[in-house]
Amino acid sequence: MKKPSLYFLITVLMLAVITSCGSESAEIGNINDNEPAATTEADLETITTGYMDSLPDGLDFGGEKVTFLYREEVCDEFYADTANGEIVNDDIYKSILSVEERLNVDIVTVARAGHTTDVRQEYMNHISNTILAGDDLYDWVDLMIGNSPVMMSKGIFADIIKNRYIDLNQPYYLSQLVDTVTIDGKLYFISGDASLGYIKCAFCMYFNKQLVEDYNIENLYSVVDNGKWTLDKVMSVSVIASQDINNDGVYDLEDQLGFVVHDTNHPKGFWASADIEFYKKNSDGEWGLDFGSERDADVVNKLYTLFFNSQGSYFGGVTNAVPDQIEKYNQIAAKFASGDIFIITAELDDSVAQLRNMESPYGILPYPKYDEEQSSYRSSSRNTHNAFSMPVTCSHPDTAGAVLEALSSIKYNTVLPTYFETALKQKYARDDDSSRMYDIIRDCMTLDFGYTYGNAIGSPEGVFNDSYRKENSLISNYAKKEKSLNTALEKYLAQVRENCE
Repeated sequence: MKKPSLYFLITVLMLAVITSCGSESAEIGNINDNEPAATTEADLETITTGYMDSLPDGLDFGGEKVTFLYREEVCDEFYADTANGEIVNDDIYKSILSVEERLNVDIVTVARAGHTTDVRQEYMNHISNTILAGDDLYDWVDLMIGNSPVMMSKGIFADIIKNRYIDLNQPYYLSQLVDTVTIDGKLYFISGDASLGYIKCAFCMYFNKQLVEDYNIENLYSVVDNGKWTLDKVMSVSVIASQDINNDGVYDLEDQLGFVVHDTNHPKGFWASADIEFYKKNSDGEWGLDFGSERDADVVNKLYTLFFNSQGSYFGGVTNAVPDQIEKYNQIAAKFASGDIFIITAELDDSVAQLRNMESPYGILPYPKYDEEQSSYRSSSRNTHNAFSMPVTCSHPDTAGAVLEALSSIKYNTVLPTYFETALKQKYARDDDSSRMYDIIRDCMTLDFGYTYGNAIGSPEGVFNDSYRKENSLISNYAKKEKSLNTALEKYLAQVRENCE
């Protein structure tokens, strides 16, 4: 993908300006209809130094090819092979060109179906089969972060901490990688601003501002600002804006709904927002179960009430990850867009993918705290978001590491602000207060060991899911699963220590 060095100059210029100012994939190409601004000679004279990484000056890898495997359905959150006049696409494209120019490499992305539930296993099998066969096909492979631990236990990925060019202290990697997802000080997958995946999948809530006015509901932004956006507050305000339109005593898609769980994955966002941790490290640095307290029980009971036993609430029971559920998923999104839902659980990119044509004014809110005593809001991202792993068959890990580092750096400084500031906060946020809510969500983003590793260690989220579906059931559900979860964790850690370098 080699192109003239003008792109390098343009990209550095963009970085200098930012420094001085201090499938969904089919949708992102339409974020803005404006052509990129032309670069003038006067602009070029203002170019200063650019990169916020610590890569040595003058790195030259002699045109080596660095190949990424990525899920086809969401590949445009990472890669663009041409400019098309859409701002996010073009910044992704330019970032790749500038890294190619800077490091003298050829960046290639192979897209393969692997995002929805019907193709995930084949995608993962393809990765493990090629590596176990000794094939040096890919230098980096993209996985949903929730599946990265499953794959890494096979011993097929390299320890990223050993890579000479990866600097985990940089702001363009998720800040809790070392504390939360390393095992014995080793890291086999990495996530950050090389891809827009984690920010697009960040949990949030959207609310209809017209219904706030119609029902004389208090200013929800002020509620957030005052630290009072809690589970109880969500329940109390959502009841106000609900109506049983057909008078059948049941709230469903025929009624005006106060609160809707849009996707079966969205309740997991309350895990983090209520400051629950299934696992904690002991004094020896070993992970162990730490769940089932009175506070934990109260959290899931509040969720049960909010989801299933509160006037005007509706639990969708579908996910956009399962093909035959997408029609109903889209139906729910359309109902919110038409103004018939007050509050709906969501992910940040829904404002682009689902709500771009919504005429009623809407705003964004973080997931709520457990109560007002909780010290701060906490956000998390759906564990279907991107993480990269390096196959042990990668024949040039230094080159691959430098490329990921450079891509992460430049995208942190160009692509992320373009997507976040322009695509989300300006075009789709609808008001300045919503823009501020985006900042809150991003700034309190956290990782959780139990959620990230859940698919590999017996699915502890099952206890959480079962318990919010039935009142006062957490203690018994946890008692049933405690032994098997401890065993699954022990077996998994033993497998990692035996198989991984």
